[in-house]
Amino acid sequence: MSISKIGAKLSGSIIVAAIFSFFLCVSVNVICNAVFTKDIGYTAYVYEENSEDPIANYEYYYSDTDGDGKDDGVDTQKTEYEDKGYTVSKYKIRSTLSDTGKALFLGVTQLFSFILIISFASSSVYKQGFKDANLVRTGHLKADILKGLKIGTIANIPFFALFVLIIILALGIAPNFRTVWYAFLNSHYYSLILLITGADKALELTAGDISVLQFVLLFLIQLIVPVISAVAYILGFKEIKFSEKLIYKKESR
Repeated sequence: MSISKIGAKLSGSIIVAAIFSFFLCVSVNVICNAVFTKDIGYTAYVYEENSEDPIANYEYYYSDTDGDGKDDGVDTQKTEYEDKGYTVSKYKIRSTLSDTGKALFLGVTQLFSFILIISFASSSVYKQGFKDANLVRTGHLKADILKGLKIGTIANIPFFALFVLIIILALGIAPNFRTVWYAFLNSHYYSLILLITGADKALELTAGDISVLQFVLLFLIQLIVPVISAVAYILGFKEIKFSEKLIYKKESR
């Protein structure tokens, strides 16, 4: 199988890993928000009887003056509206994610995403290196130690294209494009992208706000798959198995 075909097949695997990472980010975000945020008030919508359109809305924030975790305030607006026969529906307002919650979210999501990427980007390439080593020994194939790097580079073309696109957008086509969408499209690097561009302002940051240094770092991220693929191929070509080394090392003790 040619390098381009192997790379195209691996590209599909990386895209699948990115999709898995997206759902991982969503799941961990829900958990972190449930654990590290709390109700701080609600948005109230006022309805007339048998009406589906609100006539008014307002925000009410809890006031815990004695520190017992309970609201000590009184929503006088709600009382006034209900006394006039209106219906008031409440929708909770949650606090922002704490620093601990943000750190846990970023750390957990990127750790598991890295595991996915290493697994998807190395397994088939390692086997290809092992297979090529036998073909080289029998004279049926010429050795190409950079084959893994080439495969990984081809596999990452869709994400290189996204990187080029964000540069084009930043240069004037759409400088107000939200970088968080770029992070979502690169969900396997979501946390790394947020750390580079600024996790605290991820939702507000636009393509035009990204600095040259940040663009350089964003490009370096895209080299992860080619590097993993290159290392995996070399290990396979040299028939190096870490599992066996760990077992033999443990037995020798």
